[in-house]
Amino acid sequence: MRMTAARSVPLPVVSRVGDRYVAMAGTFAIFAIAFAVRLHGLDFKPYWMDEITTIRRASQPFPTMVSDSLTFHHLPTYFFLISWLVPFGVGETLLRLPSALCGALTCSVATGIGRAVGGAPAGLLAGLFLAFSPLQVNFGQEARPPALVVLLIALALHGLVELALDPKAASLPLRDAGASRRAWTTYFFATLAAANVLGAALLWVLAAWLAMLFVARHRDANRTQFLRNSALVHGVIAILTIPGYVAMFFFVQAYGRLLTGLDWILPVTLQRVGEDIASVYLLQISSPISSRVFPGAVPFISLVVAAFTALGLLYLLRKRTVLAVLVLGVAVPPLALLAISILLPMWQPRYLLWSAVPFFVVSGLGIALLPRRMQVPIAAVVGALAFVNLTPYYQIEAKPRWDLAAASLQPGIENHDLVLVADVWVPRMMNVYLSRSGVVLPDSQWTSEVDVAMTRLAEHGRVWAVFGRVGQVDREDLDSFLHRISRLGSPAAEMRAGLDVMVLLFDAQASSAAPQ
Repeated sequence: MRMTAARSVPLPVVSRVGDRYVAMAGTFAIFAIAFAVRLHGLDFKPYWMDEITTIRRASQPFPTMVSDSLTFHHLPTYFFLISWLVPFGVGETLLRLPSALCGALTCSVATGIGRAVGGAPAGLLAGLFLAFSPLQVNFGQEARPPALVVLLIALALHGLVELALDPKAASLPLRDAGASRRAWTTYFFATLAAANVLGAALLWVLAAWLAMLFVARHRDANRTQFLRNSALVHGVIAILTIPGYVAMFFFVQAYGRLLTGLDWILPVTLQRVGEDIASVYLLQISSPISSRVFPGAVPFISLVVAAFTALGLLYLLRKRTVLAVLVLGVAVPPLALLAISILLPMWQPRYLLWSAVPFFVVSGLGIALLPRRMQVPIAAVVGALAFVNLTPYYQIEAKPRWDLAAASLQPGIENHDLVLVADVWVPRMMNVYLSRSGVVLPDSQWTSEVDVAMTRLAEHGRVWAVFGRVGQVDREDLDSFLHRISRLGSPAAEMRAGLDVMVLLFDAQASSAAPQ
């Protein structure tokens, strides 16, 4: 009897199309959620010193912007992008909006990576962890470059994971039609862009290069051709990136900041390392400016994240090449920063920020080991816990309240009283908020010299002494400032503007009128 082969029906194609739409819907949902939590309270917290630097730098003519950026250890790329928004105003919402958008897009990219490695629920959980990470939300609400760099590195990671998932295609010559050209192109452009925005991206280049050595060792890979592709891609990246860093070196050297430009970074301590790791990877709430740690709403959330991360590592044992890519992405930044800090303090949460993307991808993959019918409900419950844990973030004082200080001092400034400051950045901080009321603290009306303040009191004038945090490391602490101004006598009034700003009024007339 003649047998006829059964015809295949196009159900797999329909299924793939349906899966694609489901994936797109899930990715958009994560973006919408992440964007919403970053838009909420976008203007609640005042600018701090680095954001005011962004305003000042982005408002300068292009040549001055480039020179100022390079002199102070920054590449000008981000400030050039922000400069297009400055003519429309310098309000918190507008200037922080690009960071909020970048942060939300990063969550979508992480969702895609998790889905490609472990399925839709894994991508969903990875995106939710990243969306509700308090530190990621913090930098997604800041007019600074980290959120942009994290997005670019997440895109580059997506490309690298695609290469690791198909080492055979990744090993074909790039001119070959079957080569992983999309993955190589994604990795190339995203890595190139990241390296030309912020120096912290160089740690990503190191991690990615090490990961590629593992991909080249895969049994399906043509090691020689893969390394040839890698050398070509990284060679072009180096050619296009090195000039910016060479220019930065010469600008910094000319300004005499080669060894002093990073003196704002505190020395590493075991306590700081533990607290920063908890905030970067384990959803703990902290202020990256004051290094304060705040309680979350779910005390056990770190244990939940750690448990899913352990499960994710177990899941990846069957995909060892991807495991190497993700683990190196997580491990290289903290290990490299600790090693560098032996000679020069470099440990900062913002430099670890991008490594949270591969970490949360690993955490999301942990759900793939659970029974399939339970994966989506569990991801939803865990995501809800992460969201609840985030909610106290919106009430904490993560940034010094220079807006409140400016409001307190405005009557005295309008009265032409003298302002004695602990740091020359204090007038810059307050003038951003004073200017919104049509007031400004001119250079002639403030001083950092106690003798000048003494002279004003001797002339029966009033002096406002202002101490407050302006950066991560202040040149003078509160006790030293109070000791330095003790010659002014006892203050007539003392006010607090949040946790980090103190305002003291010295009034010669009030002192003379006081009963003896």
